[in-house]
Amino acid sequence: MKDKGFVVSVGPHIQSGVSLEGIFTTFSMAILPALVVAVYFLKMQAIKVIVVSVVAAVVIDAFLQWLFKKEINLKNPYAIFTGLLFAAIMPVTMPWWGICAGLFMGLLVGLYVYGGVGSNPFNPVLVGWAVLKLSYPGYMDMSSSILGVLKLEGIGAIIEDYSYLSESYGIEEFNTLGAKFKLLLKFLLQWKTGAWSDQLVLYTGSICALALIIGGLFLIWRRYASWHAPVGFLLTVFCFSVIFYKGDRSYLFPYLLIQLLAGSTLITAFFLVTDPVTTPVTNAGMFVFGVLAALVMMLGRLWGKWIDPGFFGVLVANAFTPLIDRIVKPKPFVRVKSSA
Repeated sequence: MKDKGFVVSVGPHIQSGVSLEGIFTTFSMAILPALVVAVYFLKMQAIKVIVVSVVAAVVIDAFLQWLFKKEINLKNPYAIFTGLLFAAIMPVTMPWWGICAGLFMGLLVGLYVYGGVGSNPFNPVLVGWAVLKLSYPGYMDMSSSILGVLKLEGIGAIIEDYSYLSESYGIEEFNTLGAKFKLLLKFLLQWKTGAWSDQLVLYTGSICALALIIGGLFLIWRRYASWHAPVGFLLTVFCFSVIFYKGDRSYLFPYLLIQLLAGSTLITAFFLVTDPVTTPVTNAGMFVFGVLAALVMMLGRLWGKWIDPGFFGVLVANAFTPLIDRIVKPKPFVRVKSSA
């Protein structure tokens, strides 16, 4: 029998106590505050979406493990996190069958056909979201959300025509520093319905911006996520919002808060552009990735047809991950001097 010799895998070879199970368990812990707040405000609507999503993710993942002849693990942390994150990006009005269909297509087309976790170029949660967005646009419609009104009618309509700040939050003016701080605090704690609709058509996990920020900072503190991607993403959103703002200058502050805190912005910044599998490997590459995802999102929000294409922006950036890794290369641990 031919000796195969000593086989060494591709370096670098660094041992640590970090595992995929630990990473995605931590990600699940980080997204929980946002979902708990959703249950508090939305009651059974949020509970239905969360329970159906988690149970469907675990069952579908087990079925696909069996189908692809892998070891079946009903306690797979990645499947649980997939269910929680998918619930967070679903409208509370999404029916149970839509959640199941999206998760099935996301896990099949976005994960298992590529070989499983670590081999997938696209985030399976967003693949499932894209399938639902294209197949059932009526259920995924965001025109009644605050971002929808902002895009279709403008910031002036939100403040003047619908009196959103005064009727929903009790804020009559926001020109002083104290009034701006009060508005920021109220927007961080809860997004409320406006006079344009009695239905809060937001993503289940985006009701409380503060909960998402706490979860994201927790991931960064535990070093399971790099700060570079969220900073690149949010900085791009801020710059685009300021540079291309065309409304009344006195309304710029609430406009910025809506762009930065509402819709998909914070979910994307802390839980999607920080994905450890489908994003670049270097810190500089992560920053570029965040900028690219935000660039696509803001182009869509300001001039595109979709109201909130933040998740689509991440899918586009996923496709550029190999190119980013090729251009923004990590520094080698050791350089070998060439012989004279």
